[in-house]
Amino acid sequence: MNVNDMYRICQFAVNKAQNGYLTPSEFNLTINQAQVSYQDYLLGEFQQYQYGRPQARINYSQNENIRQRLSPLITSATLSINGSGESAYPADYVQADTMITTAFNRVRFVQQDTLYSYYNSQIDPIATNPIYLLEPTGFQFYPVTLGSAILTYVKDAPEIVWAYTTVNGRPVYSSGTSVQPVWDNVDLLEIIARALKLIGLNLQDGQVQQYANQVTQTGQ
Repeated sequence: MNVNDMYRICQFAVNKAQNGYLTPSEFNLTINQAQVSYQDYLLGEFQQYQYGRPQARINYSQNENIRQRLSPLITSATLSINGSGESAYPADYVQADTMITTAFNRVRFVQQDTLYSYYNSQIDPIATNPIYLLEPTGFQFYPVTLGSAILTYVKDAPEIVWAYTTVNGRPVYSSGTSVQPVWDNVDLLEIIARALKLIGLNLQDGQVQQYANQVTQTGQ
């Protein structure tokens, strides 16, 4: 499914509901809001947390299926660590997955309130078992002489763009200048459903799939 299919499905649903016309700019805005909402849901949105439960009801580390859905957004980068043990977040960074040294040894995440215990541990010295903290602008590593590390992380989903040229006063889809979604089709149907909800159409997953089939079959 490409971005034009997504726009056609949304337009079809809006027409079915007699809700007028969904402009390209309205589609681009709502589909990207829906994409962010869906990514947040898979990562474990804060609203799902409950007292006494350390995890959200859904989060990407929970099982293979959720991780598979996020796989288009999982990437890696080699971090350069300065002499103070600091390294900035990658520009598209959302959430850390794993951290290892260039020798493929694990670098453990610790919270600020437990730093003292790890830093001064005689049983588990940071010289051979490095650690990192999350700071406002980047990672803080100990020992500060680590030099580099390999980060696997979840990145921002690229913005989806339905681009067009104007022909006889009407927008005509331009595949060359559009930006395609990175998700699998099953995820795109969920993103479409969330976009339609933002527009004011509350459809079940089955209805969205039905509309997608109709658009494919009829070419509307």
